[in-house]
Amino acid sequence: MAKFWRILGCVVAAVVAFAGVLALRSGDSGPDVKGFRHSAAQPEFCKEAQPLDLSRSAELSPHRRAHVIEDLRELAPADIAGDFDRLVSWYEHPSEEERDRSRRASVRVGEFIERSCDGINLGGIRT
Repeated sequence: MAKFWRILGCVVAAVVAFAGVLALRSGDSGPDVKGFRHSAAQPEFCKEAQPLDLSRSAELSPHRRAHVIEDLRELAPADIAGDFDRLVSWYEHPSEEERDRSRRASVRVGEFIERSCDGINLGGIRT
């Protein structure tokens, strides 16, 4: 009987994870990347994001990375700003209870940056 519950738990977890991926990938949720790519803020945003590129990130200290994220937050559209805020907050005050939410925000921010800026690869994010 315990094996049944473990299997059921795994199935439920897989369904929830799949639904989460679909929600993140659907056009109805998340920031309007296409609209942002045609905005006046996009060129400056992408210029500011360059230090985060995988080819340059080894030179980036955690302190400097936090400042880059803060600067990008000021240029980002409102519909992704909350994720930038969560990430900045994590850099300032990392806590175990916020680790998962901060990690999810980091992925959403990374996806937004990569989709908005041609030629930027953050490593492990490629969309």
